[in-house]
Amino acid sequence: MARSNKVAVITGGGSGIGKGIAKVFTQNGIDVAIAGRNLKKLEKAAAELKSSKAEILCVQTDIAVQAQVERLFDKALEKFGKVDILVNNAGITEPMGSITDIDMKLAEDIINIDFMGAFYCARRAAKEMKAQKSGNILNIGATEGLVSLPGTLYGAMKAAISQFTIVLSRELAAVPIRVNCIRPGVVITEKTQGLSAGDLEAFLKNVPMHKALYPEDIGKLAYYLVSDDARYITGAIVSADAGVSADGGWFAFGL
Repeated sequence: MARSNKVAVITGGGSGIGKGIAKVFTQNGIDVAIAGRNLKKLEKAAAELKSSKAEILCVQTDIAVQAQVERLFDKALEKFGKVDILVNNAGITEPMGSITDIDMKLAEDIINIDFMGAFYCARRAAKEMKAQKSGNILNIGATEGLVSLPGTLYGAMKAAISQFTIVLSRELAAVPIRVNCIRPGVVITEKTQGLSAGDLEAFLKNVPMHKALYPEDIGKLAYYLVSDDARYITGAIVSADAGVSADGGWFAFGL
């Protein structure tokens, strides 16, 4: 496939879902700037994803710091001349536990990275995309943003991302800049690979399809949502969770 002449900024692009999205994008000729706090991880990912179809730029970035977000976009523009796509993927989680037990520094980090970081990135992306009168912003949410799972803040921030998607899509629709959200369920990443086979099997028993996804599965959905094939889709929140968000109270009946 030839180069697409599209450029994407992907936060949290050094591992997991972000890396999976970067892989699918580069395979389809989209140049990417991958951002994250760990430069070595970004460079390792870039080496693994190296492709003749697209270029990869690594930019060490803490998206909780607005000045670093501005630098990320400046670097992407310096390298590629434009930004067509933003994937707001970076995020951190909290241990399962009570609101009275969560470390307050971690609580602030979750708010600042999972929501404010996405806000900073979308704000700068919208500025660039308005100037070129086109663009795509894709937010990565989570099942926890819809259903109640242990952990006070992470789910709340992901719910905020869903509403942010809807409101921003309406604001930017006439440009046109499309704004959508993917809500993944259980995705096999470096973090989940730490689970034993037994633990993962036990967890997946409560997933309606009894299956987990892989980062590339989210990458393929992301590629569709930012492609011209989805040109009339905006404000959509798409669950890719093997049925978790449709489960409701079924688990209580063992079904």
